[in-house]
Amino acid sequence: MSGGVGSRARKSQGQVDFKRYGLTQGDPYRHRDLDPRNDRDRALLLDFVAAPFDEIEQQLGQAAANGRAAAFLLSGREATGRTSLAKLIAHQYRELHQLDDTFKLVVYDEKNHNSLQRAQEVLKAIRNELMELGGWGEHRDRLLEVVPNGPTQPEILDLQAQAGYLANYMRKRMKPAYTLGLLIEGMQEDDFLDTLAVVFARVDLLIVVTRDDYHTADTADLDRMNERERWRRWALPVQVPLLSGEDVDLLARNRWQHEAADLECPFELKGIRDTFDARRPPVGRALHWLSWLLQWRLRKYDGDECWPAARNLRIPAQWIEESVQQAESAPPHAGGLRRVR
Repeated sequence: MSGGVGSRARKSQGQVDFKRYGLTQGDPYRHRDLDPRNDRDRALLLDFVAAPFDEIEQQLGQAAANGRAAAFLLSGREATGRTSLAKLIAHQYRELHQLDDTFKLVVYDEKNHNSLQRAQEVLKAIRNELMELGGWGEHRDRLLEVVPNGPTQPEILDLQAQAGYLANYMRKRMKPAYTLGLLIEGMQEDDFLDTLAVVFARVDLLIVVTRDDYHTADTADLDRMNERERWRRWALPVQVPLLSGEDVDLLARNRWQHEAADLECPFELKGIRDTFDARRPPVGRALHWLSWLLQWRLRKYDGDECWPAARNLRIPAQWIEESVQQAESAPPHAGGLRRVR
């Protein structure tokens, strides 16, 4: 592979040639949405999500056996992979119930600090999905009659009846029959899961609620929530953790393995463990750091050989720590470094 002028031109344009590392598909650490229905993406999900999968499978199995909702509360900081884990749970639910394309995951992320009103809006989202799936004209009038539009002050038992009707409608009135799952992003009210536990008490569907692990006015407080018994009997709480140094080590090795199984990973992994153990990044930020370190090493390389013959492309432990410290303290765009938060 030629270097010289071509190599300098690439760097001047801010580009890097990942093929120097034998990476034909580009950056192995790019952070992107993963689809658990894809075998390769599912493997990547299982690599980084430190979740209690045995408990999740048990919750899914017990809900199926008892004909009740399979409910989960996923708590975690930004970029910890809550939504990716939710999609993985949805995939497991689909496989457990042997569903095909007749399973649809409805995502609801509108903010509302009134739990009853938010539950009502969730039911409207289900209704709208059914009208779209079944043909607007065929199902519109009846579904709008049962779950009407317009602002109201709902009663919780009325919402429970609506949820039961929608569940029965999708499975017995629609051709083909559908099964819906719910992904409700961002939980504001401490009593929201209690409300959902009543509204969906007689419905066997998947419900995943995510919660930001921050103490703000827009986030339900987990300590106060834990004083409530109803939702804890109904939903499995899952804490999506930050990553230790060992976790980031595993992430670096496994992502590399998926892209270049025949080549040695260039990171000196002790440096990864030592650098990130104290920082405890969420998975999204860890991937961003690994990508940045790999690209920065390529930009600093002036040789013509490729990895692993080019030992100057090795990423040593001390260089990892020093580069991360410089990036954390550098002003934006200082000397080619860009701050990584």
